[in-house]
Amino acid sequence: MNKLLKVGAEAKLSLEDGIVVKERISKGYRIPEIDSSLRKKRTRREASLLDKARRAQLKVPAVKDLDKDNNTIYMEFIDGEMFHKVMNSPLSKKLGSELAKLHDAEIIHGDLTTSNILVKAKDIYFIDFGLGEISDSIEKKAVDIRVLKESIKASHPKDSGKHIESILEGYSSSRSFDAVLERLETLEGRGRYKKKVNKNK
Repeated sequence: MNKLLKVGAEAKLSLEDGIVVKERISKGYRIPEIDSSLRKKRTRREASLLDKARRAQLKVPAVKDLDKDNNTIYMEFIDGEMFHKVMNSPLSKKLGSELAKLHDAEIIHGDLTTSNILVKAKDIYFIDFGLGEISDSIEKKAVDIRVLKESIKASHPKDSGKHIESILEGYSSSRSFDAVLERLETLEGRGRYKKKVNKNK
């Protein structure tokens, strides 16, 4: 059974016999040689990031195959719910601790919205590393959290504050917690979180 899941700006996703097929789309406005090079590079990088995350004991789709010639990744289908649909305080805290593990493994997600986080059997899964990279940059870790925070505010405007605090409580297990929170405050132009989150909880 084949089913089109999504056509995004960068890739087309379909479900074929229980496997997610992610094919990077050619961009007509790019010079063909540059377009081909970019798609190859990003496809290989995403597959590499998924493998690295799994080695770090994180829950991500397993890569089943990589077609380098056609810029296509074949990966495990995670039959879970989007995070914003089932979000609660315990799950938010768990998300924070999983994100800490991701960042401590020097993996930046790059598009950390609640649509790219799935919950299955109370486990947190990160998906869609198409904009991800390997980096230990404090700035990029802070941007990941900022994007997540804005996504939560959009989906749960009334109670976003408590979920963000729970996420940061879980994230306090990161070795770079203090530096990332300081940079997040700088990015947002105000200091709101540092004193609210007890790192020793």
